[in-house]
Amino acid sequence: MLVSVLVYLFFHILLSGATKNRTCWLEASGDFRDEIAKHIKRSAKLIYIDFALPGHPPDMLDIVCKHVNNPYRWIRTTSRHGRSLLMLDENYKYMSLSTLTIGVESMSINLTDHPARCLRGKDEEEVLKIIRESFLGELVAPDVSSMSPLGNDDHICNMQVLEDHGHALFRYRCCRKHQDGDITCEDMQKDEWVQFLLALIIIIKVLVILWSPMFLPETLYREKYVAAPYIFHVPGPALSLKIVVTQKPDQFGVKNTQKRIRLSDLRNMQTFKTMIANTRWEHDRVYEVKVPDIRLSVKSRRLLGQNNVPITIFKLFYNSLIRCRIRHLEPLKECCNTNILGRLNPGANIITWYRCMKIFASFVILALVAVPWFIRMAFYFVFEKSVVESKLNSAQRLGLEPHYLGNIVLYLSPFHGLFIVIYVIFILDSLFLGIVSTAMKDKLKTVFRQCLRDMKERPKLVVVGWLTQLIVKPFTYFGVVGFIFFIPYLLILLVIALPISAFYVFPTLNLSIRLIIQFFIFLCPSGFVQRCKARMPKLLPVRQGLQLTQVTANETFVKRKHYSTKGIVLQILAIFMCLITFWSLTLLVMEVCSFFVELFVYTFMGLIVNAGVIFQYLSLLLLVLFYCKDILAKVHIMYLDFHKVVHKELLDMIRDEMNEVAKKEALDQENTVFNVKGAVATYSGQLTKPQIIVKDGRPYWHTKGMLVFLDRQDTPCTPEKFFHKTIDLNYYCCPGPIHKNVGNAVLELFRITLFLLFVVLVVMAFGNVYSISSTNQLLATVVGGFLPYMFSIFFKNKRDSDYFETNSIQFKTEFHKAINCFSQHWPVYDIVSTDVKIFEYARDGASANEAQDRNANTKQEVVEDDDLAESLDSEEEDEEVTLEKEVPTAMTSIIMEDNFDDVDIIVDVSTPKTRKLSPLVTKGFEKGSETMLNGSQHKQEDDNTSFIEV
Repeated sequence: MLVSVLVYLFFHILLSGATKNRTCWLEASGDFRDEIAKHIKRSAKLIYIDFALPGHPPDMLDIVCKHVNNPYRWIRTTSRHGRSLLMLDENYKYMSLSTLTIGVESMSINLTDHPARCLRGKDEEEVLKIIRESFLGELVAPDVSSMSPLGNDDHICNMQVLEDHGHALFRYRCCRKHQDGDITCEDMQKDEWVQFLLALIIIIKVLVILWSPMFLPETLYREKYVAAPYIFHVPGPALSLKIVVTQKPDQFGVKNTQKRIRLSDLRNMQTFKTMIANTRWEHDRVYEVKVPDIRLSVKSRRLLGQNNVPITIFKLFYNSLIRCRIRHLEPLKECCNTNILGRLNPGANIITWYRCMKIFASFVILALVAVPWFIRMAFYFVFEKSVVESKLNSAQRLGLEPHYLGNIVLYLSPFHGLFIVIYVIFILDSLFLGIVSTAMKDKLKTVFRQCLRDMKERPKLVVVGWLTQLIVKPFTYFGVVGFIFFIPYLLILLVIALPISAFYVFPTLNLSIRLIIQFFIFLCPSGFVQRCKARMPKLLPVRQGLQLTQVTANETFVKRKHYSTKGIVLQILAIFMCLITFWSLTLLVMEVCSFFVELFVYTFMGLIVNAGVIFQYLSLLLLVLFYCKDILAKVHIMYLDFHKVVHKELLDMIRDEMNEVAKKEALDQENTVFNVKGAVATYSGQLTKPQIIVKDGRPYWHTKGMLVFLDRQDTPCTPEKFFHKTIDLNYYCCPGPIHKNVGNAVLELFRITLFLLFVVLVVMAFGNVYSISSTNQLLATVVGGFLPYMFSIFFKNKRDSDYFETNSIQFKTEFHKAINCFSQHWPVYDIVSTDVKIFEYARDGASANEAQDRNANTKQEVVEDDDLAESLDSEEEDEEVTLEKEVPTAMTSIIMEDNFDDVDIIVDVSTPKTRKLSPLVTKGFEKGSETMLNGSQHKQEDDNTSFIEV
């Protein structure tokens, strides 16, 4: 029995050794060589080969070949171009928008090992050697493959996992078979240009971090874009306003509801608030306030300079869809002004389709802001996630950590804890801004705008000049001897001056440090702040030596003493929210910008590498973009030429008045509004005076003829609304409605696009028939595509010499009619009075008749001013106001309702809880202005304001 067992073991070992020493190779099922030949014939530079091993476990190679990433995928390259693609990121196919995939093919095959299951029991090196030799032998038997070796430039590559100080490096290992049968392999290293490209992307990321605040539109924080005060000097006697202050606004009835304003909701208007808070102002009594000047709150985007017209692609899209101006088109006007329930409305106050679409447009804008990040996330989950997880699994099998390659999304994934915290911050910000009061929102805006404004308006050249002046100081004081100690001086100077220079040069550091300084101003105890101030004189010699006043002059920080305890807490919360939100947004912007930069770089590489194939199609796209710009530029120039004529005519009508104001210095000059009157007045002079109107709890000035706005820099502007009024005058030279000309431009672009498609098809058809090179086809496409442009130049219709004939009787009549009929509403910036007195009603009923006449005139003006639907939401303080054409007739039988018909403003100083005097009257209305409403500190204003009882 024992002898039999020994004999069996001897033969088993003998047979196993014979099998192990026997040759093992892989063969492909089907015509693998024919398929490879077809790909090579189509100029394939890179062929991805995914294979399976039927009869073996599906993860056998993953277990055996631990130092190989995705061992079931091997790559065959046929040129240097193909191997250079392996130096790029694995997602180059998608990052290049498929421009680098030209000449890249993929195929899937099934392999069988011969003898059967000979791969089992072998170690990693043996398995890799068998697979590599089989692919180099084109997956046929060894005796057949030896007669047909691969070309000299053909390589078989796979991705190896290398160890680098505990981290995993992924490199492609490419092998080739020589004529003598030897096989040599080399690891693909990124060459100098690829390394430079990756370094450039990292530099761009750093620049994005340092300059991220510059991505914010300047219109959000620059002083020249926010609402600025403009003053209009009322000719003749001052305007008379009837104002009543009350804690019980309901006593004045429904008829006067539209005249109410809540004092706590008013923005700015500090002088008016101080006047109302005067202790000598009695409640429920009508005061007559004399206003010699009216002050308007005007945003620059509602004005047009001489060379500006709102005819750009962005402006047209924004005004038509976001601001919903398409509602003025005749087919849409009735629908937009109808409530969303239509005739099914039971009588409730339902918003109109116009308001509904405005709200929808606001949500669309918010969604568009997040679209770049959504694109980045979608790209990760669709294309990158599988590659990242495959590499991570390969590294974990070897106990290694993946390398950080400068991309946080790839290193962490979009749903990592860091990004989840950022998402939560944005959600909390949205909820917080939705529930907090207007005062708190204003504090947030004030802090952030102040920091952004200081960051932007600090000249960078001043900092560079200051640093240069410090560097050359040794030569200024000691001349040539300064070279002796220049190096030590420079080292000490850089340690001190570089942080200061970085603070002013890099916006991200500037904004962050400003927010942190504001944070500590309110967080630090008062005693600590006082001790720091006491030590400041000791640092005066250092400040003088470094000449810090050159760069730190006019620095503004909100001081703590201006705020109460509650205000300090709110201010700290506002600063903290701004800081964490800013850095969270900076991180996302950095990732998005780096992603799109890589997308652009890879796409540009694909265009260059495959220029002969792609440029023929790209030329068509470029020609379409060229004609699009050219056609829209013609529309823009047409409106701009007409606007210049109108602008010049308006300035000529008030040239003398403007010159008188422009003579003053900029510091002494105010932003001034001028009233322009047409040659033929179509209304009485009494109606030309501004009137105050309350809409949605906010006061507005209803003006007529205010057409020229001159700022302190003597730049004249005209209202954008007047531009839209004049382009459609009854005059043959007027350009006409914007939508009509834009529609004609789009139709012309469509015709040209059809012609370009015809040219491309003809060139491609004849190019294939006569084997014309791709370069000649490209030239033919470009030449044929420029034919419409050349025809438009040589056969252009010249304008008549009197195209803008301003002396035409028809033009003057229509132009002056437009001036006389023009009216607009502007938010009230402030109300400054020179005389305040108690108003008493005449007992003979004269006041009642006067009130009826006044209401009739106001109603008539409102009807004439029907085009105020041009305005935006009433929630924005700078927007127009859509007034009702009919005054509500519902009245409540209460005392004094009829006696207050001619009151202009009913000021509500009550609170919903107490119905008593609002705390804002005694503590401050905006930004903690407690001292403003202190009667003892406004004695001078009280003395200048006379209260006279009639």
